[in-house]
Amino acid sequence: MMNRQLDLTRFIKYALAVLLVSLLLYLGKPFLIPVAIAAFFAMLLFPLSLKLQRYNLKKSTAALVSILLLLASLVLLSSLIYYQGQKLQADLPELETKVEERTERLQWLLYQTTDISENEQEEIIEEKKPDIAKAVFKSLRDLVVQGLSILLFVFIVLTYTFFFLVYQQKIQNFFIKLHLFENQKESKVVLARMSRIVHNYLHGTLTVMAVLAVVYAFGFWAIGIEYAVLFGLITALLRIVPYFGSYLGIALPIAFALLTKDSFWYPVLVLLFFMVTQLIEANLLTPYITGSKVKLNPLATIMVILLGNLLWGVAGMILFVPLVASMKVIFDEIPKLNPYGYILGKEDDEA
Repeated sequence: MMNRQLDLTRFIKYALAVLLVSLLLYLGKPFLIPVAIAAFFAMLLFPLSLKLQRYNLKKSTAALVSILLLLASLVLLSSLIYYQGQKLQADLPELETKVEERTERLQWLLYQTTDISENEQEEIIEEKKPDIAKAVFKSLRDLVVQGLSILLFVFIVLTYTFFFLVYQQKIQNFFIKLHLFENQKESKVVLARMSRIVHNYLHGTLTVMAVLAVVYAFGFWAIGIEYAVLFGLITALLRIVPYFGSYLGIALPIAFALLTKDSFWYPVLVLLFFMVTQLIEANLLTPYITGSKVKLNPLATIMVILLGNLLWGVAGMILFVPLVASMKVIFDEIPKLNPYGYILGKEDDEA
């Protein structure tokens, strides 16, 4: 009876701890999200900053140069997407004609299935036009406000990243002084493993995305999809959200093919190409480039993504996977927390 009471007390403590941490993560997301992004950027850029310091650059100068190179890469990528978007905008009149043809076919199909005539459909659309105009105006207004917010957010993240790079050693010494493990040597080893896992995960993910962008663009071009480079970039970038991002990204070229192509084979070929690419990426590309750097099993990964979406939205879907993978390193090193590392890990961990 006493053992059951102790087990129940322990379970209640763990449940309250999980609830408290989740509440803190949810309420503190305006502060924690930029800090987490900056921490991951700092881990990604730290090897580059270290190399620059070997060329007799000061720590602050090396950190600044690393951030400027990161910013230049982001600007280059954004410029490429913007240029491709401008090409799409220039061809909008022709695309609108094709979409109108598909709309007429859809209206005819709707009439055949629901007995709503084309005139009645036009009247419904006319009634909704004021609401559509208001929605467009509101979207444009929100876009301007969000653009300013994004610029401020990027500035905050880059500022955090700079100071994380400058004070990296001080932050590491802080965690060592907490005596989370038996001795300082073990603490240094665990912190180094965490940093290496996050760095390899981010570096590997970016590498896979770059390779997939080229493969997708070439594949869409070979199939005959216009704006193959734009759709290749978008599909590859959305892969940053594990599992879900790839399927969301491929929906765009499939929808575009359905709206603009006369033959149904185009979206089918896009889907088949995507399925083949996914098999190659999952079985050859990702294991070869990233290996098993983030050793979370698929069930744990999906649950972590959904939990991240619940607490932090889209940012949580991206950040929680490397965050939980880092926590797993700690779980594996502390005997009392080994069961949590075990349930998060893959089958080869058990072996």
